[in-house]
Amino acid sequence: MRTKIACHFQIPPPSDENFTNTIYSVCFSPDGRNILVAVGDRIFFYNAKTLEYEDSVRGHKSDVYCVAFSKDGLRFASGSADKTVVIWSISKEGLLRYNHKDPIQFLAYNPVLNSLISVTDGDFGLWTLDQSNVVKHDLPSKGLCADWSPDGQLLAIGCFNGTVLLRDKNGGKLAELMKSVSPIWTVQFCPKKFDTTDNTLAIGSWDEKLSIYSIAGGKSFNQIGLDKKLGFDPLSISFFSGGHYMVIGGTNKKLTLWNKEGVKLGEIGEMNDWIFSCSVQSETNKVLGSTNQGELKIHDVEFKTVHGLYNERYAHRDLMTDIIIQHLVSETRVKIRCRDYIRRISIYKDRLAVQLPEKLIIYTVNPEDPLDMKYKAYRKISKKLECEDLLVLEHHIILYKGKTLQLLNFSGVIEREWIMDSEIGYSKVIGGPPKKEGLIVGLKDGSIFKVFVDNAFPILLIKQSTAIKSVDINANREKVAVVDEFNNLFIYDSISKKLLHQETNVESVSWNLEMDEMLAYTGDGQLYIKTGDLSPSSQRMPGEVVGFKGSKIFTLFDGSMTAIDVPQSGTFYQYLQKDFKMAYKIACLGVTEQDWRSLGIEALKANDFDMSKRAFARIRDLKFLDLCEKSENAHRRKDLNKFELEGEILCYLGKFKEASLLLCKNNLAKKAINMYTLLRKFKEAKEVAQKYGQGDIMDDEMILNQARDEEDNGNWKESASLYIKCKHFKEAIDVYGKKGVLDSILNILKILDKDKHNEEIHLCARYFKEMDNHTYAKQALLKLGDIKGLMALHIEFHQWDEALNQLKTHPQFADKVYLPYADWLAANDKFEEAQAAYKKAKKPDLALRIIEFLTKNAVIEKRFKDAAKYLFILACEYLRMVEDAVHPSPEDLKNLKRFEENSKKAEIYHAYDHVHKLIEDPYHSMVHGSLINETIFNSSRFLVNTISSQSLQGINKVYIYYALSLLGSKFEAFRTARFGYEKLQTLKISPEWQEEIDLAALKIRCKPFSDKEQYQPICNRCMNVNALINQNGDHCTACGHPFIRNFVGFDTLPLVEFVPEARIPLPNVLELLKEEPDESVSTPSSRPSQRTKPETDGWKENIYGEEQTLTFNQQNNEEDNDLFTQRMLEWLETQVTADSYRPVEVNEEILRSLRFSEVFMIDLRHICKSYPIRFFRNVIPDISIGLCDNSGKFYLQDEYEFANIEGNEWPFAKVGI
Repeated sequence: MRTKIACHFQIPPPSDENFTNTIYSVCFSPDGRNILVAVGDRIFFYNAKTLEYEDSVRGHKSDVYCVAFSKDGLRFASGSADKTVVIWSISKEGLLRYNHKDPIQFLAYNPVLNSLISVTDGDFGLWTLDQSNVVKHDLPSKGLCADWSPDGQLLAIGCFNGTVLLRDKNGGKLAELMKSVSPIWTVQFCPKKFDTTDNTLAIGSWDEKLSIYSIAGGKSFNQIGLDKKLGFDPLSISFFSGGHYMVIGGTNKKLTLWNKEGVKLGEIGEMNDWIFSCSVQSETNKVLGSTNQGELKIHDVEFKTVHGLYNERYAHRDLMTDIIIQHLVSETRVKIRCRDYIRRISIYKDRLAVQLPEKLIIYTVNPEDPLDMKYKAYRKISKKLECEDLLVLEHHIILYKGKTLQLLNFSGVIEREWIMDSEIGYSKVIGGPPKKEGLIVGLKDGSIFKVFVDNAFPILLIKQSTAIKSVDINANREKVAVVDEFNNLFIYDSISKKLLHQETNVESVSWNLEMDEMLAYTGDGQLYIKTGDLSPSSQRMPGEVVGFKGSKIFTLFDGSMTAIDVPQSGTFYQYLQKDFKMAYKIACLGVTEQDWRSLGIEALKANDFDMSKRAFARIRDLKFLDLCEKSENAHRRKDLNKFELEGEILCYLGKFKEASLLLCKNNLAKKAINMYTLLRKFKEAKEVAQKYGQGDIMDDEMILNQARDEEDNGNWKESASLYIKCKHFKEAIDVYGKKGVLDSILNILKILDKDKHNEEIHLCARYFKEMDNHTYAKQALLKLGDIKGLMALHIEFHQWDEALNQLKTHPQFADKVYLPYADWLAANDKFEEAQAAYKKAKKPDLALRIIEFLTKNAVIEKRFKDAAKYLFILACEYLRMVEDAVHPSPEDLKNLKRFEENSKKAEIYHAYDHVHKLIEDPYHSMVHGSLINETIFNSSRFLVNTISSQSLQGINKVYIYYALSLLGSKFEAFRTARFGYEKLQTLKISPEWQEEIDLAALKIRCKPFSDKEQYQPICNRCMNVNALINQNGDHCTACGHPFIRNFVGFDTLPLVEFVPEARIPLPNVLELLKEEPDESVSTPSSRPSQRTKPETDGWKENIYGEEQTLTFNQQNNEEDNDLFTQRMLEWLETQVTADSYRPVEVNEEILRSLRFSEVFMIDLRHICKSYPIRFFRNVIPDISIGLCDNSGKFYLQDEYEFANIEGNEWPFAKVGI
C-alpha cells in the first residue's frame, strides 16, 4: 500500500472571537465533486480535487456540529449547537428548519428512503419528504452518532453510556447492544453485504477499542472476533465504497486503514491534531481528513499489487490479508486467509513464502502432483524482516535491500550475504538443483549478475550504462533480455556478450520456458512475439507480460493476472518453408489442427516421413498416418510416384476435382476413375473414362460399387438388381434377405449352380429358415444334395412325417431323428409315442423314464387302470432287457426281479381300480349290480392277500378294508367282514366315516363267525377249502399252489400248474401236447397191468405193479384213468409243507394223455427269448378260460367279452408302447 497527499488546505481562524476554526464534520457529495465542511456557524463548499474554496452558507446562530448529504445529492442538512436542523437544496437554499430541545450531535440520511435522522443529547428525530412533522423519540442517554444500514431498514445509534441502540426505519425499538461503559463516539455500517443477508457494523468507543458486529434483522447480533485495541480513541469511521476497507481517524492524529474484519493494514497519513471527521470519496481511493485545528487533507491511497509467478502458478494478495493462488492452466483457485497485513509474496516450485508484519510463513504442496493446490503451512520465521523484496527457494529465502542480498534458511538464520556495487533494481530465480539455485540480478548501474546460493561470488553477465528495470534469461542460459529504465529492450548473447537485438518502448519482457529462441515483450499496449532471427509479430494487448510458457502468455493488467493463448501460426508458417524441425518446435507450443496438417503434408511431399508421421500423430489423423506408412514403404521399394502421392493428398483433403486433373494430366486416369468409384461418384468416373479412352475398364467393379452405393442410400431394390447384374449373388441375397423378400431369393436360387455357388445356396437356405419357410429351405437343401442339412431342417421345423419318410432311404440318420422326435412327443404330451421313439433312438433309459413318469402321473391323478397298464409295460421292458433267463447274470437277476415286481404292481393297481370306483363312484356299482360287487369283493380279497403290510403310492388301505367289510357283510361272508372292520379300527379314518364304521363293526358281531361256503376258494390241486383271507399270500394254505386269478372278475380259476420233466426238450413237449390222447386205452402201455381185487366192505384194492392202493366206495369213472390227476396226487404226497410247493412234474406219457384244449401255456418269449414257458391245465374243462398271449394273464371268456362290450380297457393288452 502506498499513500500520497493529493491536496492540503489550512482553514484560518475566523474573525469572530466567538468561533474557532475547529472542523467538526466533513463529507463528500454523492458524485464526489464537492466537500461540505462545518466550521464555526458556517458550511463551506470546497472542490474535491483541489480543495479550493467555492462557496459557503450560513443558517445557524452557533457552531455547526454536523453535515450530511442525501443519497440522491439533491439536498444536504446541517445540525448546530443552536438546537436546529436546516435542510438545504443543492443550490444552497434553505428548504426546511426544525428544532430540538438539545444541541444537534449527528445527522445521517437514509441511503434508500432519503429520510433524515437527527441525534441530540436527549432524543432523535426522523424527517421524511412525505411528512410535514418530525417524529421524535427519546433516548436513554446522550446520543453521539448514528448510521443507516445499506438497505435503509436498520438504524444504529451510539450513546454516551456505551450502548448502541438498534431501531427500525421508523424508529421502532429492535435491540440494544451493550458495547462498553465508555461513550460510543462513532458507528458505521459496511455498505456491502458480501453473500450474506446480515449487516456488518463497526463501532468505535472511547475505551480505545474497535468492535465489529454481524446484525441479522436488527434483533440478533454476534460479534466478529474480539475487540481490537487501537491505542487511541476513535472519533470517526468511514468505509470505502467497496466495503472491504475502512478508515479510522482519532486522537492519535493519524488516519489508519483497516479491513472489514478489523485487521490493521497500515497508516494513511498524519495530521496536526485530533481528527474529528473523515470521509472516503465514492468509487475512488481518496480519503479526506479534518482536524480541530482547521486542517483539511486528502490522501490518495494506492493498493499495490503484491504477487508472485512461477510457471503456471500465480499467487497474489487479495483484500490485503488473503492470498489467492491460481493455476493459470487448469484455472483452479485456492484462498489462504492470513488475517494479517500481507507485505510480500514469492512462489517457486512447490514453495510459497508470505511475509507478514511480524513473521514470514512458508507454505508447500505435493511436489509430485503438478495440479495439487492444497497448500499447507510448512515453516515459520517468527521475526520482523526488513527488505525491499524477497524470493523463496527450495530451502532458503532471499532478501534484498539496497545493495545487499541475504540468504536465509527456513529457521531465519542468515547463511550468506552478497553486497553489490550498486542498488538492486530487479532479481529473479532462474532455477537449479536444491541448495544450488541461481538468480539473475539487475543493478541500477546497468550491471547484470548471476548469483548462485552456494557461491559467494556473483558472476557478471552483462554491463550496460543504463539502470536495469527488468531482466530475463532463456531456458538454455545463452541469451539475456534486458529492459532498462528508459524502456529500451536489449537482447544479448550471454557467452559472447554481443548485442543481438534492440527495441524501444518496451515495458516488460519474458522468454518462453519451452522454446529457447522465442520471447515476448509488451509496450504501448502491444504484445510482440519474436522467434530467432524472424521479425516480431504483434497484436493488441493491454498490460505487461510477466511469463511465457508454451503458447500461453501471462499478462498483468490493472492488478489482475490473465493467461492468454497466443497462436503461433504466423511464426510457424515462416519456418514451414525452410525448416521442418523448427516449425515442429513452434507447433508444439500451440497451433491449430490445420497447421499441424499443413506441416504433415509438406513433410510428406518432401519425403520426410518421420516428421510427417509425428505431425499427423499429434492430431490423430489416422488416414494420413496410413498414407505416410504406405508412401514410406513405396519409397523404400523405389516405386513412389510423386504425382500419385500428391493426388492422394488432394483426395484426403476433399479436393477431388483437383486430384482428378492432376492424375489425368500425368497419365494416371485409371487412378482418377478408381477415386471417383470409391467415392460413389459414378457419373464423374464415367466422364473421366470416356474422356481419357478408358470407357470399358472395370465395368463390373463400377456396377458393384454403384450397387453398394444404392444399398447405403436405402435403394435396396436397385441395389439388388445391380448385384445380380454383376453376378454378386451373395450380396443380392443379403439385400433381399434383410427385407424378407423370399420370392426374389427363390428366383436367384433357381439360376444358381450347385458347383459354383455352394455358399450362395447355403445363404438362401439360411434366410428361408430364418423366415420360417420350410418349403423354400427344403428346395435349397435338395439342390445342394445336403441330406444331413435336410434332416436338420425337418427336425427344426418339426416336420416329422417328412423326416421319418426320409429315414426309409437314409437310415443312418435314425439316431439323429428319433431322439429330437421323442423329445418333441414328450413335450406335446404324447408319452406313449415318445417312449417308442426313445427306444428307436437307442435310449432305453429315457424310454423307461417316460413310462415311470406316466405311471407316477396316473397314480397321482387316480387313473389306476392306466397305472396298471404302464406298470405292466415297464415290467415288459425290464424283461426285454434280460439276456438269459435260464442262466441269468447278476444284471439279469435284477431285471427279472423288476419284471416280477412291476407285473405284480400292475395286477394290484388293476384290482384297486375296482375298489376305488366303489368308494369314489358308488353309482357305478349300483348300475352294474351284484356282478360288479362280486368283482370288487374279489378284488379287495386279492389286494388284502397280496399287499399285506406293503405300502404303495396312491393305494388307500382304508378303501380296501372298507370294501372288503361292506361287501363281505352283503355276501354273508361275516368272518371276512369282521376281519375287515377290525383292520379299519387300526387305521386312521376320516371323521365322516368313523361313526358308520364303528356302528357296522358292532353290528357284524351279531352275525355268525363264518363265511358262506359259496365264496370260499377250493384249491384245484389239493382239493382243500381255503379261507377267504390269507395274509401270507394269494395261494393255498395247504399245498402252497398260487391261486390263478381271473383278471376280469378276480375270482380263482381251476388251473393247476405243471412242468415237463427237464429231460424232455421243449419241441417234444409241444408235440406231445398236440397229440390226441388214446381214449380206448385206460392205462398207458408203459405202466404195469392193473389188478383189482374184489370189493370187501366197500374197500377196493388196486395194484399197479409194485404199488398198491386202497380206495373206499369209489366208482370206476374216467378219473380213475386220468394220469395227470394221479400224478398230481402222488406229487402232493411228496410235499411236506405249503412252503415247499413245486409245480407238478409230468413225463411224456402224461403229456400225451392231456388234451391240448385243456392246457394253457404262458409264453413270453416274444418279449424275452430265453424266458421259460409256464404250463397250466384246466381241471374243469367246462369252464371257458381265456389267456392273453401278450401278457400271460387269464380271464373267463364270457366276462372278458362282456367287459369289452362295456368298453372297459384290458390293461394287459400291450407289452410295450
